[in-house]
Amino acid sequence: MIDKISLDYKLDYDRLGYKLNDNFSYLFDLESTINKPYNYIFGYFEDNKLLGFIHIVLTVDEADLINIVVDDYYRHKKIGTKLIYYVIKRFNLKALTLEVRESNDAVKFYEHLGFEVKRVIPRYYGNENAYLMKKVIWVKDVYIFAIESSCDETSAAIIKNGKDVVSLTINTQIKTHENYGGVVPEIASRMHTEAITYVIDDCIKKSGMIFDDMDAIAVTYTPGLLGSLLVGIEAAKVLALSYNKPLIAVNHIAGHIYANNLEDNSITFPSLGLVVSGGHTEIIYLEDDYNFKILGSTLDDAIGEAYDKVARVLDLKYPGGPNIEKLSKEGKPSYKLPIPMNDDSLNLSFSGLKSSIINLVHNETQRGNEINKADLACSFQTIAVDELTRKVELAIKKYNPKNMIVAGGVSANSYLRDEIIKVCKKYDINLSIPKMLYCTDNAAMIGAAAYPLFKRKEFASFDLNGISTGNIFKF
Repeated sequence: MIDKISLDYKLDYDRLGYKLNDNFSYLFDLESTINKPYNYIFGYFEDNKLLGFIHIVLTVDEADLINIVVDDYYRHKKIGTKLIYYVIKRFNLKALTLEVRESNDAVKFYEHLGFEVKRVIPRYYGNENAYLMKKVIWVKDVYIFAIESSCDETSAAIIKNGKDVVSLTINTQIKTHENYGGVVPEIASRMHTEAITYVIDDCIKKSGMIFDDMDAIAVTYTPGLLGSLLVGIEAAKVLALSYNKPLIAVNHIAGHIYANNLEDNSITFPSLGLVVSGGHTEIIYLEDDYNFKILGSTLDDAIGEAYDKVARVLDLKYPGGPNIEKLSKEGKPSYKLPIPMNDDSLNLSFSGLKSSIINLVHNETQRGNEINKADLACSFQTIAVDELTRKVELAIKKYNPKNMIVAGGVSANSYLRDEIIKVCKKYDINLSIPKMLYCTDNAAMIGAAAYPLFKRKEFASFDLNGISTGNIFKF
């Protein structure tokens, strides 16, 4: 993780600094430096060990890079690169300037990161020249046209700079799939085929823009229903090829994560994350853009999947989550149900809880007893969410995060939102949850997730295919 260096790390700071100058501790005394106006020193830490640091002096929207150093043993981890991009993003810098010896091997490193030699200072180091190098950060507005068709929503959006929603169109199939108690893949893909051109046309017309104004075309390629994914992928390929735009392949769950960057929200790295959807339930650690690590996950059913299955047992319409939430507000948690995965790990399990409800309903029906559906819905939701919240609290105690995000369709659940808010207030953690509109499937989140990939020029080829069970941690 990257954070400001405190005086507790003075010895490590000095040790690393001696690599730069024998008089380092005298020239850049930590206590006096961190107290100087506009001076910022950030360290890269692993297991409370300082592996590298960066020192900048901020001047409005630009900065001078004073020092950057990384422990030799850990250079393969690209810590220097992470530190530089961290300060650029943190302060929204338009330029970063540094001075370096002409013979320093780091010149190649800086050039690789986009720094250019702006001036040569003769004999600055005795008989040796110095380079004044500058990296100008691209500030042109980036417009991405995004398509989402992974399940039962056909959606298109135009996103500016990974944050501003210029236009958004969503066509939902929920009313159709309600008749079957869930999404029928063949019907979903046919309905996507019927809707995709109308959705794209509506989105571009509402924006007042044209496709020539777009910088890239983004599309969900995994995970999802294969037939549905392919409709969006082929439409995106046609647009990218027709208008000569780069194609960006986006992971659907990454889209839910980056929904936290839309409009007034913003992901602050590092951050604890909770992913809750129909197919995923994970507690994750977000170190940086597309640098995620699983801390704990469900061992069987995802929480959204459990909601849908319990809803079916209670004769509630698809989608189950919103209907269970609505019904639970009319009841109380009067049923005694098992607490799932009641341990101190960060893993979760919802299959046993779901099965106990199925068995309870079956047994009571066999006996001719009436089920209080509102109470049972409330009992299920209370136990499921409370256990999820308890695991989040365990992760907070273990990793001591300053920031947290919640992502996925189940993040629209008001009881879950309220309980996570309580936990974050308890530990003074900055919490980000997407607006309700961006919690469920939509193309705006896909455009937001595509933006970091666009900046890194990670483009897909035209043989891009859909993958039904993609891993959100392998991009």
